[in-house]
Amino acid sequence: MKFQFVSPIFIFLVCFSFNCDEHNLNNHHHHGEDHVLAASDAAQGSLFDLGSQWTTESNQTIGLNQYRGKLFIISMFYATCQSICPRLVADMEQLAKKINESTGQYPRMVLVSFDTEKDNPEVLNRYKKKMNLNDNWTFLSGKEADIRMLSVVLGINYKKISNGEFNHSAVYSLVSKEGFVVSRIEGIGSNTETLLAQYQKLK
Repeated sequence: MKFQFVSPIFIFLVCFSFNCDEHNLNNHHHHGEDHVLAASDAAQGSLFDLGSQWTTESNQTIGLNQYRGKLFIISMFYATCQSICPRLVADMEQLAKKINESTGQYPRMVLVSFDTEKDNPEVLNRYKKKMNLNDNWTFLSGKEADIRMLSVVLGINYKKISNGEFNHSAVYSLVSKEGFVVSRIEGIGSNTETLLAQYQKLK
């Protein structure tokens, strides 16, 4: 499955196919005052076929295909999130430490922002330092259409609400050296043994 020649109509069709419409976005779980949207299934195609361009926290332009031939773990967030995102990042960092302990290598970690208005490279770089994350972490910002397409491929639903915040799924995925999602963790504080075992198998 290829994700080339992306257009607004194609994005609409993909969203329809993966049920990321208004009804699906409002079908969310409540964690206290947090609003965590249920995730959709990930698409079957390679992320490297998306062809989108992203800006890193160090203001460099990259494509996801720069990770070709490498395993990496990816999720989506936004920097002003005060509830779900810090816990999601903490879970991912704990997983990264487990992978490092079991394999001797710290995995590549990628976080893509939902927030095109606020999360510029400077903001993302400050967030990275605030969270004490090492150089194996890369933060990305991009165009709204590219963010939406990536979220569909990863099975992550999100919706901007009236106060400028976002309701969104709490999901992170292991991506193979060919760009395919091969394991996913949904939810905060979830068991990561399956993803860890898959990483060890593919490294």
